[in-house]
Amino acid sequence: MTRWSRSKSGVALGLAASAALVALFFSVRWYSSRTLRQPPYHAVQIERQDDWQTFGGAWEMVDGTMRNNSDENGAKSMNGSTDLKDYLVEADVQLLGQYGDAGLIIRASNEEEGVDAYDGYYAGIRDLDNTLILGRAGYGWIEYQAKRVTPRVFAQQWYHLKLLAYGCNIVAATTSSSGQVTTDAIQQPDCIRSGRFGLKSFQSGGLWRNVQVRAATDQDLISMTGGAKIPLADPNLFVGPLGKPRTNSDPASDAEDQYLEPLYLDMREHHVDLDGQPIANLRALAPDKPAHVTIQGVVTLTFPTLFVEDSTGGVAIQNFRAKTPPEIGDQVEARGDAELHDFSSVLKDAEVHILWSHAPIHSMGVTASQAATGSFDAQYIEVEGHLENKEEGPNHTLVLDLAEDNQSFRAIANGTSGAEFFRRLKNRSRLRLRGICVVDSAYTHDLTPFAILLPSINDVEVLEGPPWWSTGNIVAATIAILLLILAAQTLHNYIGRWRLIAVLDERQRLAHEMHDTLAQSFAGIGFQLQAIRDEIDDKSAIDRELDLATSMVRRSHEEAKRSIAALRPELLESVGLLRALEQSANNMVAGGAIRVSALISGEAHSIPVLISDTLFRIGQEALANAVRHASPSALVVSLIYGEAALQLLVEDDGKGFVVGADSAGFGIRGMRKRADTISAELQIRSAPGQGTTVQAIAPMPAKLMRRLWPTTIWHFFWERRFHGQRQGQGQRQATNKVANPPAYR
Repeated sequence: MTRWSRSKSGVALGLAASAALVALFFSVRWYSSRTLRQPPYHAVQIERQDDWQTFGGAWEMVDGTMRNNSDENGAKSMNGSTDLKDYLVEADVQLLGQYGDAGLIIRASNEEEGVDAYDGYYAGIRDLDNTLILGRAGYGWIEYQAKRVTPRVFAQQWYHLKLLAYGCNIVAATTSSSGQVTTDAIQQPDCIRSGRFGLKSFQSGGLWRNVQVRAATDQDLISMTGGAKIPLADPNLFVGPLGKPRTNSDPASDAEDQYLEPLYLDMREHHVDLDGQPIANLRALAPDKPAHVTIQGVVTLTFPTLFVEDSTGGVAIQNFRAKTPPEIGDQVEARGDAELHDFSSVLKDAEVHILWSHAPIHSMGVTASQAATGSFDAQYIEVEGHLENKEEGPNHTLVLDLAEDNQSFRAIANGTSGAEFFRRLKNRSRLRLRGICVVDSAYTHDLTPFAILLPSINDVEVLEGPPWWSTGNIVAATIAILLLILAAQTLHNYIGRWRLIAVLDERQRLAHEMHDTLAQSFAGIGFQLQAIRDEIDDKSAIDRELDLATSMVRRSHEEAKRSIAALRPELLESVGLLRALEQSANNMVAGGAIRVSALISGEAHSIPVLISDTLFRIGQEALANAVRHASPSALVVSLIYGEAALQLLVEDDGKGFVVGADSAGFGIRGMRKRADTISAELQIRSAPGQGTTVQAIAPMPAKLMRRLWPTTIWHFFWERRFHGQRQGQGQRQATNKVANPPAYR
């Protein structure tokens, strides 16, 4: 085998080994994700309600127990992962109401709100026929079989329920408080292989505690079934709604009347053949003359008053008698004395019979304005509104104040099952409510035209949250915008100050460079010219040329000094704006008879560097113009500190001039341009023989900012470090110049 062949074989083997390792890695990952990781026995923390996902019902945590206070059909609360495969769920279960069931779900997925709206298995205890039921839900219900629980299933009593899924074996077992065990098992070849676990109740509320989940083993299967053979599921073995006969193979099919609940007996014995009249006809009764009537309808509310509704309207029933207390959704017949009220009738002292259980209830969608007319009194309606306020009323009631289309109304719910949801409701949210419309002042308190009695707070649906333009949000947004503007302005000032400092540094460097090169060169040239003149014996021929050259050098030196001073006046840094202008004026009139005065007015404060430099140049130019052209006897320099502006006045008592566009020379135009750079206003007032006044008004930062910023780190950093450092440098340079004067100035 050649070296090339061996190399190719090695590469191929390496690639094959790498591919095998990658495949093994992902296979292990897939297998581990598809099997149930062994959780601890107490893996589910029932105290953490946030871990559960609810579908319908009114779920809440009460003293470490999960509670569903609603008798909604098929309320579910789910937990776990859809990848869970072979495992066992167990819990203590209690029925809160009668004629329903409560239990455990296993291997579930695709959960939605609604009756049996999920794919999975369910086992529960049912008190209507005293059975342990086991079946499969798939957006429908197939009940495999039901086993009689002995002695029987009681509401308000704890039962320990286990539900196991191992392979395609589904096993349920319940233990009563007396220790008797009932087991139900089925084997389904085309079973659901994995899914979540959960809690479920049907037509009744329920309690669950000590919920536990763990991986299932062969020993668990043998322990629950006792080693007996598990029967195969028969697809034809179907138990439909209550009242359908079971097959003869069902042990519960031979139930006698003594095992039936009073509800079923009442429903079986009472036939729907009575001559009931529509509820709407009760409005035609004579006022103040009670009439004995019979009506039929569906129960829409049971507390605080029983309300019944048919296709024509609704009625409130007070002081009723019933063998079995009706529940929401029951179709009932009621006989009693009807009294006509303002917008609807009330049935008193009625005898109520249940015709059949849990008929569908449909709400009528109306607007708040329509409900306010009273036409829908005692009817089950659906209405929308914006939440204005909420409060907890007496006797554990929850009250919502709403408004829609300039129409206000109230919504009242009883109980504490939705207290957490109630607390999360925010004002200005748009809500949809389903409940009984009432216009009775006992509920409205004459504050609103109508009120909505909610079966529970869970009959409130949040359509939209509060609008963003609420008062709090507008204030917060305004503050945020102001902070952004302030931050942008601060950054702008920061950058501008850095640029100004860089310019001033460069000017000062150029000034020193010019002083050390150009000015000293002029001084040296003048010195050499003077020496040449002194060495020449015959001066008559070249005296005039040497004098002229010396004069030119002297003038050039003076111009260089002025240029250096113009780049950055160190005098301004050391003594301030007013004193710098005063000293500049004294230097201009030195040896003459012109008097110079300096005045200050107002509360002095720090001046930004750019404004200080610009006003100094404007003042210098005004003083120079007065000395050159006005022949004054007195000069007055004034600095006036105001609330929003700083004023500089330069006044003389000279001969004056006529102010106009034609009289504006280069110096005046230069002063105006300088004033424009700092948004200052320049005013010149003069007349022949009356002197001249030059006034520059420069805007200053707001008083609030002047008071606020000097106390900040910003002020300390800039004013103390840079301004103080430059002032110290100027003083040191002035000291050095006095100690070491140049040869010629």
